Amino acid sequence: MSREELLLRFEELDAGRVLGDLDAEESAEWSELSGQLGVSGDSSLELLAAEFEAALSRESAPAMPPGLADRLSPVVEMPAKPVTALPEKSKVVIGPWLGWAAAACLLGLLVFRGGESGNAVVTADARRDALLQQEAGLKSLPFAGTTGDFAKAGGEVVWSDGKQEGYMTLSGIPANDPGQYQYQLWIVDPNRDTLPVDGGVFDIPAGQDKVVIPIDSKLAVLKPAAFVITREKPGGVVKSAQEVVVAIAKL
Repeated sequence: MSREELLLRFEELDAGRVLGDLDAEESAEWSELSGQLGVSGDSSLELLAAEFEAALSRESAPAMPPGLADRLSPVVEMPAKPVTALPEKSKVVIGPWLGWAAAACLLGLLVFRGGESGNAVVTADARRDALLQQEAGLKSLPFAGTTGDFAKAGGEVVWSDGKQEGYMTLSGIPANDPGQYQYQLWIVDPNRDTLPVDGGVFDIPAGQDKVVIPIDSKLAVLKPAAFVITREKPGGVVKSAQEVVVAIAKL
């Protein structure tokens, strides 16, 4: 399986972990993938689960936690009424919070997958905001454009060494035709290697003033000194000649 497929599987297991729905085998798989990928559980899902648990302590049936509907609306259509109970013969009552918890975990999965419904920019932005709120000690560096078509390029990059997760917020970069060329991020970590680490290939859609791009680092990066965006042939390259440098963010 590719790293992306493994990450998707990990996030599915993580949603089950938050809901307490993993068996022993799945829990072991979660732990193995966490170590293999160098990632931890999604704390945003845990925070949502805490909201639902707090709601259970109320005497009356809890209302949907504030803000959850707004966060769900871009990616999932909410039902008119939550399921409140199983058939009577089951004698097991399910509070409305369980359906909302599942919906919240679905939100986490859709956000993690980049919005399979086509809202990639929205979901990347949501994950960036969650990282900013939950992670201390983030690296945050401004991007500066180079020359010519990229003189007005700007934005910033945020990166977490602990989570190996980061996002670029970019503006002023011309939209590209993926069939002709694509943009590629390179992460410079002198403590790791003399060669920069591939941070992923991405596109700039037409008609958008600002885009949020998830960083897809192919290797672990612990002390990044610079983030460099180049323009490359479709699909990117293994080693960049840096013939066209778009923007740079550095310490």
